[in-house]
Amino acid sequence: MNVVGLEISTSAAKAILFSPTEGVIDEVSFRYSQEVTDTLCIDPERVWTAALGALKKVVHRTDREISAIGLGSAWHSLLLLDANRTPISPIYTWADVSAGPTVDPFKTDLNFSREYYQKTGHMVHAMYPYWKYYHLQKTAPGLIRKVRYISSQVEYVFEGLTGEAGVSKCIASASGFFNIHTLDWDQDLLAMVNLEPNQFSPLREAPYWAGLKDQIAKEVGLPVDLPVTVGFSDGAMNQVGIGGARAGIMSFSVGTSAAIRMVSSEPKIPDTPSTWCYYLYNQMRLIGASTQGACSCLDWFLNNLPTELRSYDRFEAEAATVDITQAPFFLPFLFGERCPGWEDRRLGGFLELRPNHRLADLYFAILEGILFNVYHCYQLLTLLASEPKQIVISGGIMNSPFWLQMAADIFDRELLTTGVTNDSTVGAAIIGLAAVGGLKQIADFTPELRRATPPPSKNRSLYQERFQRYLELYRLTTTV
Repeated sequence: MNVVGLEISTSAAKAILFSPTEGVIDEVSFRYSQEVTDTLCIDPERVWTAALGALKKVVHRTDREISAIGLGSAWHSLLLLDANRTPISPIYTWADVSAGPTVDPFKTDLNFSREYYQKTGHMVHAMYPYWKYYHLQKTAPGLIRKVRYISSQVEYVFEGLTGEAGVSKCIASASGFFNIHTLDWDQDLLAMVNLEPNQFSPLREAPYWAGLKDQIAKEVGLPVDLPVTVGFSDGAMNQVGIGGARAGIMSFSVGTSAAIRMVSSEPKIPDTPSTWCYYLYNQMRLIGASTQGACSCLDWFLNNLPTELRSYDRFEAEAATVDITQAPFFLPFLFGERCPGWEDRRLGGFLELRPNHRLADLYFAILEGILFNVYHCYQLLTLLASEPKQIVISGGIMNSPFWLQMAADIFDRELLTTGVTNDSTVGAAIIGLAAVGGLKQIADFTPELRRATPPPSKNRSLYQERFQRYLELYRLTTTV
């Protein structure tokens, strides 16, 4: 049995051809141009074109029979539709935190923010669609008067492929409109922004699917009514793709942002906001923590250098020569902070710089600061749940042996990998398999894992000392 995993991320549309016996057979990626997205906002029509293009290409390159399409997408997006379900706004992504000043009064209202956190599983933060919509009510009332329906990036693609509106509880759980305990739209929160449940797509549970509509089937070259699963988030699909839809396995992904996640049979929300709790499927929650910046910080650094210096390989080699004890520190909050402090207006930058520091020292500090942010989250997350038996790492970090060694040293353990380029796209394919009976249970998927990192080195004690200093600098630079 062969299925397609189709993922619509913040930066690209990706498709794979997948078999449970052979794994990833083929993969394609259509990276968005700057005309499509500036990361903060995405043109919905051009994203649809890119998604359809990726799907066509992977289908046209095989003569195998395809049984289903599994959809995945970035979390935390907002798309506004009119009465005809036509987009009247761009897709506002997780990276857009322009609502920050509007949201601040709610964050400083400790009673409200704690109640909201306990109800939704995440903190009041400009990243979430709920607060983007609230902000637009205050700043763009003319636009809001035209709004009839609330949608998201993956819902738009699902509807385009099938002609049916639908949203997974997984995607809905990270919208800010959803109650993580009742697993439904929260009536009090909807009333606060003057919305009704019928303005949202019907909530669906995995592995719900709808049939590929006639026009698209003919254009792509697939059978009419081929099952297309309702879309799930990239973070949740990463967890499924590494075989982590069961206890004791932590996913650790490092891409534009970074995240760690574990499954839980019940909501786990600490008294003090730090981590988040979203929905996975079948009453399972996904607890975790995400950073607002990771490889995006590296991109910022390189993009501000002369063209001839923009070489990852060069800095990879030079970072290995840095004296760890004398290196500067980097707070990776160029795009604000998500976990653990939820300060969307927190600033990032270098600290404890000296005249003898080189560009290589700064590059080293960025790598370290990103991992320190994640390790800070890890310490808080494992207070809620037991230490994971396995940590499976993926993303851009896999291209850097030096960074992987640093991760092993900071976490003081060997990390594992599936060896797959995009675990989240595999996760989407797994949901597609489950939809057509290719798997009895989603949790039955158990990929072969192998070592991603060497054992921790002698530097682990140095990193632990530096992490304590990082925490001091973190506390000293709070904006609250």
